[in-house]
Amino acid sequence: MTDDARPWYETLFERDWYDYFAKGGPGSPDEDGSYARRTDAEVAFAEQALGLTEPCDLLDLCCGPGRHSVRLAKRGHRVTGVDISTYNLEKATELATEFEVDVTWREADMRETGLPDSSQDAAINMFTAFGFFDDAENQRVLEEVARVLRPGGCFLIDLVNRDSLMRRHQARMWSERHNGALLFQEHAFDSATGCQTTNWTVVKANGERIEQSFTLRAYTLQELEIRMALAGLTVEDAWGGLDGAELTMDSHRLVIRARAE
Repeated sequence: MTDDARPWYETLFERDWYDYFAKGGPGSPDEDGSYARRTDAEVAFAEQALGLTEPCDLLDLCCGPGRHSVRLAKRGHRVTGVDISTYNLEKATELATEFEVDVTWREADMRETGLPDSSQDAAINMFTAFGFFDDAENQRVLEEVARVLRPGGCFLIDLVNRDSLMRRHQARMWSERHNGALLFQEHAFDSATGCQTTNWTVVKANGERIEQSFTLRAYTLQELEIRMALAGLTVEDAWGGLDGAELTMDSHRLVIRARAE
């Protein structure tokens, strides 16, 4: 366990995350290309849901290693990827080179991107990259999205569905990673706050242990409708996944499209 006193969201998404947790990394490689194909499909859905019929200025907030950013840039959009992780942005830069596209990468907190007011036509926030803070700070993220969007600009967010999370909660689980490591997960869900605390323990093939812990605030559609409205974003539609599936209590994902006032 690291002695780093920084909050978890500033330390989690580094080399250990990529090597042992992230899909496509050494611990879970995309051997048959299915993850890349899924990402292609997700980007196609995002473009359709946002109504992007021509190239636009687009923000990928918490872009991670850039799997959505580079594909959107390949489709002609002028993409800015913002992430707090230096390592993630290094991987994103490598991927942009592989895809032969130009993406503007910014190392910044999602609450303060540093982008100009009304500078983006659209924004995305994918793969449960929201809910890292308490309610007040999560609200700041939505306000930041509203600030950088032009009037009428669209925002697409992809989250874990709280309703489904509560129904399928598992306190403990384990799995074997491709690189020989064992991953043990412990989950504790607080229904009063909507927060799930997760503890991950990785035991490498050589016996070395890596431990990570984080707490994520999960929201219902109704909660986010209220919070987005307060930020100046109007929810227009919602789905149960990036395949356009109907949203139900059993949907693992919650995908929302909102529009800036």
